[in-house]
Amino acid sequence: MKKRQHRLKFETVSVLDNFLECIFPPRCFVCDRLLETADIRRQRNVHAACRKKLYPVVQPYCYHCGSPLADTETEYCQNCRKHRSFVAEGRSLFVYRGAVQKSMYRFKYANRRRYARFLAEEAMQRWENWMREKRIEAIVPVPMYLKKERYRGYNQAALFGRALSEKMDIPCIPRLMIRVKDTRPQKELNGRERENNVKNAFQSPDNVVKYKRILIAAGEIPEGIRSVILVDDIYTTGSTVEAVAERLKEAGAEQVYVLTACIGRGF
Repeated sequence: MKKRQHRLKFETVSVLDNFLECIFPPRCFVCDRLLETADIRRQRNVHAACRKKLYPVVQPYCYHCGSPLADTETEYCQNCRKHRSFVAEGRSLFVYRGAVQKSMYRFKYANRRRYARFLAEEAMQRWENWMREKRIEAIVPVPMYLKKERYRGYNQAALFGRALSEKMDIPCIPRLMIRVKDTRPQKELNGRERENNVKNAFQSPDNVVKYKRILIAAGEIPEGIRSVILVDDIYTTGSTVEAVAERLKEAGAEQVYVLTACIGRGF
């Protein structure tokens, strides 16, 4: 019954997506120009020439956070060697450089919500086996402060999470964590300031036990979640995902993994 409800939810989303495509034709993730009919039919969300402007994360990368490394002799990035972590492992799709920087800006601030579909498809191609091996049971987007989300109209991490949920057939639970502080943009701060900025910025609902039971009864999450994946748009120092991961573990998650659209270099 629960799987049937989950499937019906995805079918409803797909019908809505098809309707929106008629009103808002899909655009290339890189250049933002309209996609050709042939690209749409082949379910391509980026022009072939534009794809060459992206820098996928490839080995060598940090065993822990997944950030690109300078050589194969190094196992962990500088940041991961210095700090203990609440995250089991992390992976990312692209290095945050070049054309993808403008793409992520449009995704966050210019209402390019459909970019989430492209990111989910890339995640499936790159990291589906990794996610299956980790036996992920729930997808949790990094939450936005409610007033900011209402002003913007959406949370880009939640869009990414829902698109990935549809591909993976794993529930996405945006309400499992809430942001209780209106923090400054992390890009304006240095490493130590970023940690302080997100300290105590997240929490699970006050009645987390009761809340979990409600979600389980509604068929939104499996009983006894042990492994979750936290999704976000950009990973820089990891301060934000670490703050959320700490709260997730306090709420009962045994393993917290991370998947981000982009990541900075670890050297």
